[in-house]
Amino acid sequence: MKKKQSDRIAVEKNRIEIYFKYNYKDIHNITITDVGKNPMGTDYIDGYANGDEKLNFSASVYDKHFENGIVMSAELGDLAKYDVDKSVSEIEILE
Repeated sequence: MKKKQSDRIAVEKNRIEIYFKYNYKDIHNITITDVGKNPMGTDYIDGYANGDEKLNFSASVYDKHFENGIVMSAELGDLAKYDVDKSVSEIEILE
Protein backbone atom coordinates (compact mmCIF):
# COMPACT_ATOMS: atom_id res chain seq x y z
CA MET A 1 0.00 0.00 0.00
CA LYS A 2 1.34 3.42 -0.90
CA LYS A 3 2.04 5.91 1.89
CA LYS A 4 -0.44 8.44 0.47
CA GLN A 5 -3.20 5.81 0.43
CA SER A 6 -2.39 4.58 3.96
CA ASP A 7 -2.39 8.19 5.22
CA ARG A 8 -5.80 8.77 3.64
CA ILE A 9 -7.18 5.57 5.15
CA ALA A 10 -5.93 6.66 8.59
CA VAL A 11 -7.70 10.03 8.21
CA GLU A 12 -10.94 8.41 7.06
CA LYS A 13 -10.76 5.76 9.81
CA ASN A 14 -10.57 8.57 12.36
CA ARG A 15 -13.58 10.31 10.76
CA ILE A 16 -15.60 7.06 10.78
CA GLU A 17 -14.75 6.56 14.49
CA ILE A 18 -15.89 10.13 15.26
CA TYR A 19 -19.16 9.41 13.43
CA PHE A 20 -19.84 6.15 15.27
CA LYS A 21 -18.80 7.35 18.74
CA TYR A 22 -21.12 10.36 18.46
CA ASN A 23 -24.14 8.70 16.82
CA TYR A 24 -24.05 5.17 18.31
CA LYS A 25 -23.95 3.71 21.83
CA ASP A 26 -20.89 1.99 23.27
CA ILE A 27 -18.65 2.22 20.20
CA HIS A 28 -15.01 2.22 21.30
CA ASN A 29 -13.05 1.50 18.10
CA ILE A 30 -13.32 0.28 14.54
CA THR A 31 -11.33 -2.21 12.51
CA ILE A 32 -10.84 -1.70 8.77
CA THR A 33 -11.14 -4.90 6.71
CA ASP A 34 -11.19 -3.65 3.12
CA VAL A 35 -10.85 -0.50 1.04
CA GLY A 36 -11.58 -0.01 -2.62
CA LYS A 37 -13.63 1.67 -5.29
CA ASN A 38 -17.15 0.54 -6.21
CA PRO A 39 -18.32 0.19 -9.84
CA MET A 40 -19.62 3.79 -9.76
CA GLY A 41 -16.15 5.06 -8.85
CA THR A 42 -16.86 5.89 -5.20
CA ASP A 43 -14.22 4.96 -2.64
CA TYR A 44 -15.40 2.72 0.18
CA ILE A 45 -14.06 1.48 3.51
CA ASP A 46 -15.42 -1.73 5.05
CA GLY A 47 -14.97 -2.74 8.65
CA TYR A 48 -16.56 -3.51 11.99
CA ALA A 49 -16.83 -1.98 15.46
CA ASN A 50 -15.57 -3.06 18.88
CA GLY A 51 -13.84 -6.19 17.55
CA ASP A 52 -17.26 -7.71 16.74
CA GLU A 53 -17.68 -8.72 13.10
CA LYS A 54 -21.48 -8.67 13.57
CA LEU A 55 -21.18 -4.87 13.97
CA ASN A 56 -20.06 -4.39 10.37
CA PHE A 57 -20.33 -1.43 8.02
CA SER A 58 -19.40 -0.13 4.60
CA ALA A 59 -18.63 3.60 4.52
CA SER A 60 -18.66 5.58 1.26
CA VAL A 61 -16.12 8.37 0.83
CA TYR A 62 -17.71 10.98 -1.44
CA ASP A 63 -15.71 14.02 -2.55
CA LYS A 64 -12.77 14.49 -0.19
CA HIS A 65 -13.85 12.81 3.06
CA PHE A 66 -16.31 10.47 4.75
CA GLU A 67 -19.29 12.40 6.14
CA ASN A 68 -22.21 10.04 6.74
CA GLY A 69 -22.69 7.78 3.71
CA ILE A 70 -22.81 4.37 5.34
CA VAL A 71 -24.52 0.98 5.24
CA MET A 72 -24.39 -1.19 8.36
CA SER A 73 -25.59 -4.43 9.89
CA ALA A 74 -28.87 -4.47 11.80
CA GLU A 75 -26.92 -5.20 15.00
CA LEU A 76 -24.89 -2.02 14.58
CA GLY A 77 -27.96 -0.01 13.57
CA ASP A 78 -29.68 -1.10 16.80
CA LEU A 79 -27.06 0.91 18.73
CA ALA A 80 -28.20 4.24 17.22
CA LYS A 81 -28.64 7.09 19.71
CA TYR A 82 -30.71 9.33 17.41
CA ASP A 83 -33.38 9.05 14.72
CA VAL A 84 -31.14 10.94 12.29
CA ASP A 85 -27.35 10.68 12.41
CA LYS A 86 -25.18 13.79 12.36
CA SER A 87 -22.44 14.05 9.73
CA VAL A 88 -18.79 14.33 10.74
CA SER A 89 -18.79 18.04 9.80
CA GLU A 90 -21.85 18.66 12.01
CA ILE A 91 -20.20 16.78 14.90
CA GLU A 92 -16.99 18.82 14.54
CA ILE A 93 -19.01 22.04 14.85
CA LEU A 94 -20.80 20.76 17.98
CA GLU A 95 -17.66 19.58 19.76
